[in-house]
Amino acid sequence: MSNSRGYRGENRRGNMQQRSGERYSARKRFEMYLLFMCILLVVNMFFLMKVQIQLKGMNKSLNQVMAVLATARQDAEDGMIVASQEEVTSPQYQSAPKKPAEPVVSKEPEEVDYVELCGLPQVDKPVDRKPAQVLSRLEELAEDNEVIENIRQNYTRYPEEMLGALANNPEMADFVSNYLSSDAKASGAGLTRAEKSQEFPLFLQWDPRWGYAEYGDGSNVGLSGCGPTCLSMVLYYLLGDESLTPDVIADYSMENGYYMSGTGTAWKLLEDVADMHGLTVWQPKSSEWTLKNELDRGSVIICSMKPGDFTAGGHFIVIYGYDSEGFLINDPNCVARSRQKWTYDEIGRQIKNTWVYSGGTGKIYKDSEKDSRK
Repeated sequence: MSNSRGYRGENRRGNMQQRSGERYSARKRFEMYLLFMCILLVVNMFFLMKVQIQLKGMNKSLNQVMAVLATARQDAEDGMIVASQEEVTSPQYQSAPKKPAEPVVSKEPEEVDYVELCGLPQVDKPVDRKPAQVLSRLEELAEDNEVIENIRQNYTRYPEEMLGALANNPEMADFVSNYLSSDAKASGAGLTRAEKSQEFPLFLQWDPRWGYAEYGDGSNVGLSGCGPTCLSMVLYYLLGDESLTPDVIADYSMENGYYMSGTGTAWKLLEDVADMHGLTVWQPKSSEWTLKNELDRGSVIICSMKPGDFTAGGHFIVIYGYDSEGFLINDPNCVARSRQKWTYDEIGRQIKNTWVYSGGTGKIYKDSEKDSRK
């Protein structure tokens, strides 16, 4: 009988161990199930976020396409209205003699004033940025500029130097955007009527008329041609020669070794080209009195600038006058800074070297006009 009780006890212990093992297995399966569900949930959340980002981009692209289609549709409707109005004629009850056709006068292509078109009220001080900082700055500028937003989305197609220049000066947006176009080459167009009407017109180095012309180490006038552009302005002011555009001087510089690889335009170009065209050029020590005295005599001045308000590396500007508020400058890289008047305290410490130009047949060399430049 004792053997029977022992057997039953062992049987109960075995059953308890079996049930305990089953509960442990069930708990492990439940834990594995929970882990699998958590992983699946995380994957789904990641997938949904990716889809949301893609939908946002598609929505933006769709809005742009719809805007283009709406504009095209409106243009087409306007064209149909004009055509229908031309086809409607008043009823005639008898034939009338036809008037001779008037000669068709071809209209000249509309001139584009890039100074007015691209100029901004203010441009921040230039900064030397790393590639990641450039993209971050472009993202900030793109919030208010669709052209820059399109450039940012396709940034891998543009040279780093060009993106860096745009980050420092959003006035260049159209120039950079059209860089990828098949028409991105110097047009060879001459000066506009607006420029010819001004005594000291501003030439922008990134003006499409010459900005895409090759210059420097795989670069162009728009990015590296501040020297030739300043010299072009001075020659026009003093000689009135419209043919000496920035790309022409840039070509001469490259062909005759005035561009120094890794450095930029050699200072000798600013002397030799002026001398070739009969101008007098000298390099005085910069001071407020010297600059004003030379401007009073009818001269114009090119300055090489240190890093500061005008450049993060090196740059050339033109000083063509002064008044009670400061010096009048033409910065070939920036409309906003060209519209600002600068005191000598502001620019004097940034001037590295100075070239004073005089002579020639330009109107600013006439003695009767000296006082108008004060």
